[in-house]
Amino acid sequence: MSRKNQRRTSGRRSPSSPKASLFTVLIIVIMIVFGVPLTLHDKTGPVDKNNKTATVVEIPEGSSSSSIADILKDKNLIKSKNFFKLKVKLSNKAEKFKAGTYSFNKSMNNDQIIDMLAEGKMVKDGIKVTIPEGATSFEIADTLLQKRLIKSKDEFLKEVGNANKYYDKHPYLKEANVKSLEGFLYPETYFIKKNSSVEDICNRFLTEFDKNFKKQDFKYDPKDLNKIVILASIVEKEAAGNGNMDKIASVFYNRLKINMPLQSDATIQYALPERKKIVSYDDLKVNSPYNTYKHKGLPPSAISNPSMDAMKAAISPAKTDYLFFVDKPGGGTNFAKTFEEHKKYVKEYKDDRDKKAGKNKQEEKSSGEMQAEIGQDNSSDSSKQKNDR
Repeated sequence: MSRKNQRRTSGRRSPSSPKASLFTVLIIVIMIVFGVPLTLHDKTGPVDKNNKTATVVEIPEGSSSSSIADILKDKNLIKSKNFFKLKVKLSNKAEKFKAGTYSFNKSMNNDQIIDMLAEGKMVKDGIKVTIPEGATSFEIADTLLQKRLIKSKDEFLKEVGNANKYYDKHPYLKEANVKSLEGFLYPETYFIKKNSSVEDICNRFLTEFDKNFKKQDFKYDPKDLNKIVILASIVEKEAAGNGNMDKIASVFYNRLKINMPLQSDATIQYALPERKKIVSYDDLKVNSPYNTYKHKGLPPSAISNPSMDAMKAAISPAKTDYLFFVDKPGGGTNFAKTFEEHKKYVKEYKDDRDKKAGKNKQEEKSSGEMQAEIGQDNSSDSSKQKNDR
């Protein structure tokens, strides 16, 4: 070939011309716009859309998205672990995942599996146990015993008192120096396997507490968590479904600030061997660290297992000057700044109750009424002034 021809050949337009480059960019854009979604759709779709044979899957407590992906992939229920984790992240539902036994099949796509995990649509193969908001560890022990999930109440209560055993698995307990699991046994409906150990049951309750507490995104010092739970447990019992939890919490905080006893009937009830309908004079003399008539400050542990509403009230109480409260006739709560105002509300409550009962039995007076009367005899002693319930 002559040099002339060589120069002519080398002078031809190459494939890397502007038109070719633009075409390449266009292809890449099309792949990004259409290819990635198509890949995501394919990789997160059913493994076999025609196979509806059930596969039972156990999701352990505290499982991460990554460990759940491993379990599902091992069961051949998802095509890709990485794409499943991507779907979980995009769904923003990881915090809602519930441990338990599930029934999935290969015709389900990733979205369907994620929704079931978030909604807790489990196989109900365990024994149903419902812990109401405000239940005590004694009441929970009764329920577990009735369901034949524990051998004795003492077995469970001993475990509740051994909080440091759970420090490693639940670091939030250690950070707050928690001594009793009372208050952290999260009120919820559970399905518990028949042969579960007491430790397994407690771990289930504690994991549920941690998960639900984190969802709230509360602003607090982790070292104060135990104190928060203790106060929330008192608020839960004192509110008794009447609302105003934030105001009730403010009463207790205001009392703590001036070193005034909490004087909560709910703590007396916790100290008694059996719960009573009404606390008596003699009950106020009970020798217990939970007697907040005798002892100032918070009791040594929670007195119930509170709801997240009570926790919110304990973390963000209302800003008030109230030092007293008593049930309002017909429902609700009356709050007072002064003892004189409080006595007026106590009288209204007492008169309404006696009118409905048709009689006035001295032995059936509430401790609030009794404290109001005691306060009349010695109103200068703040330890005699009751916030009342």
